[in-house]
Amino acid sequence: MTTLLLVLAHPDDESMGNGTLIARHVAEGCAVHLACATRGGAGWTGRPSGRSEGELPAIRGEELAQAARVLGLASVEVWDYPDGGVPDCDQKEIADRIREVVARLRPDVVVGWGPDGGYGHPDHIAVGACTDRALAGSGLPQYHMALDGPAVDAFRRAVGKRGLDTGGWELVAVERVDAVFEPSAQELAIVRRAVECHDSQRNAMTEFFLSDDRYLFWMARNAYVRVPAHLPQPVTDLLPELPAR
Repeated sequence: MTTLLLVLAHPDDESMGNGTLIARHVAEGCAVHLACATRGGAGWTGRPSGRSEGELPAIRGEELAQAARVLGLASVEVWDYPDGGVPDCDQKEIADRIREVVARLRPDVVVGWGPDGGYGHPDHIAVGACTDRALAGSGLPQYHMALDGPAVDAFRRAVGKRGLDTGGWELVAVERVDAVFEPSAQELAIVRRAVECHDSQRNAMTEFFLSDDRYLFWMARNAYVRVPAHLPQPVTDLLPELPAR
């Protein structure tokens, strides 16, 4: 069985940034594992009803467990680095922990954040850099999450159309991607269910994308850059290092 490891920063990164990648590879018999650096103690939206802000790490852990079942993740490992404070933590320690997970799971491919963090989030950037550090010299195939021009254009149109608050984040488009996974109707339904699991993170932006499959398509459309070397041609079906069963 082939194995894919995702190294991410927050509970919901798997659903809102990698849902189609995960669903498609799980359907083809790949074991997909997740290591998440934080429990997501920031970003309280007042949901779910009847819970308090101090419960947010526990709430997000529950939501992640639900989403993991929807997506079919083989395992989930969550660490205790502070949400919003990963860059201030011991970066060598984080890289060592990633290296240990890689040694234990022996994945065929590792996927994580790139140097732009998707939209400049410091936690994303830090976790991505630690992943790069952990894999340096290993020869293990690696992909960075990315946004290409069509995705950035679609998000900007959506934000402009609805006047949505981006929280000051600016999407970063990369010039070239090596893999683009556009969701089928079945995959889109899976991604929808996974995103809906993260109730505490549902805000006006999330609700907009969930309001119509035409919009959700762009949240579920996942793109990646292979590092350190590009693929000869972009792929749209499966990562080439993870052949179907």
